[in-house]
Amino acid sequence: MPSIDINFVMPSLLKVGAEGVIRVQPISEVDQTKAKIDDLTLTLPGGESHAVIDYQRGFEFSDWTFSFLVPQSFHSVIGPSTMAIVSFKILADGQVFQTLDDCIICVDTDINKPPFSVASITPTTIQLDAQSTAQVLVKGKSLDKAYASCNLAGPSPVYAAVTGISATSCTVVIKGSDVPVLGKYRILLYEETTQDTFIVPIDLSVEGKSPTPNLKLLSIAPDVLAPGDSFKLNISKDVATSGWDDVRIIGVQIDEASGYTSNARHGHINPVSNTECSVDCILSSAVKVLANEKATLKLLATYKMESANVTNTLALTLHPDPRTPKFNVSSCLPFRASKQFAKSPGCLFSLTGIHLDQITSFNLGNAYRMDISSQTAFRIQCRFLTPPNDIKEGVYQFTVKYDDPQSGTEKTEILQNVNVEITPP
Repeated sequence: MPSIDINFVMPSLLKVGAEGVIRVQPISEVDQTKAKIDDLTLTLPGGESHAVIDYQRGFEFSDWTFSFLVPQSFHSVIGPSTMAIVSFKILADGQVFQTLDDCIICVDTDINKPPFSVASITPTTIQLDAQSTAQVLVKGKSLDKAYASCNLAGPSPVYAAVTGISATSCTVVIKGSDVPVLGKYRILLYEETTQDTFIVPIDLSVEGKSPTPNLKLLSIAPDVLAPGDSFKLNISKDVATSGWDDVRIIGVQIDEASGYTSNARHGHINPVSNTECSVDCILSSAVKVLANEKATLKLLATYKMESANVTNTLALTLHPDPRTPKFNVSSCLPFRASKQFAKSPGCLFSLTGIHLDQITSFNLGNAYRMDISSQTAFRIQCRFLTPPNDIKEGVYQFTVKYDDPQSGTEKTEILQNVNVEITPP
């Protein structure tokens, strides 16, 4: 009959009714999810066998590890404690595997009185590498009696520290360098005074921590955009083993050469392969673009809730929305000013209309440069840049330069529908 090697039993000292964990050396030719555990017994040195009634019958939810309860029949054993040989069979694919008689535990014939109770652990899955540390919050009752260190029972015995101890909670601190084998574990807490053991009745999954991938922006299409336009980003990552499910796009930022910054709306990641994906985006229609200008696209992302490194940016060109009409000036006040008033510091012209934020400069006639003192899309106020001491009487028109929304270039125009008359003093 093929034999089974027991790696360990934890804890090695158990009371009647207490829970223990057995780890079996994996059997290479056996699928653990189909293997069944049978005929678990604890045999005293004199040959007296005690059948274990309460134990897990399989390995479906563990890594060749199962738990059992010391049977109540040990109450009849004479003496405060006794040694016992652990033996059982594993049935798989028509084969029967039998343990050797070389795994011995100590059974205390006292009744087990759990020193703690545990209601939850958070999280139930942690990720570790050799350089990282994970913390598991344990909540329950009487946890202020817990010892400052504990063990994890699973694919390998693991040492861990216990901190933040209070009556209702404590924190188990696990170093990745102390975990030689990944898999499912159970936390073993110890009572500070008696060293009685309590196995937390919740599995803790320990997974490998994947390296954080570097993201690279491959392309943007199209790369010439107007407000409201849709575009597609193609992105790659350098770690093929990490999934796109753990990557989150948290921002697509557009930095304009003029100094304005805006955010594009973005959809979910569309995986193309393990290393490439695409993201559909829309440039906000509220982005103010008055002339063709260069811009830079930045991607902000996270990987498993931590900031991901994006190695580059992409260049693009923004141009005005061609659906935006050209500006129109409807009125100017004052439309008549004396030469004396025009030369004074208080001379101020106020023009109203629509899309007046397209205008970049004003001249009165051909010679007199104006300074724009305030400007909105519906109103502009301007005054002479220098006093027009040589201004003559007559009717003047404004000459303006503006950013044409259709071409995105600067153009010059003489305003035909508003005039200013300079009158005698």
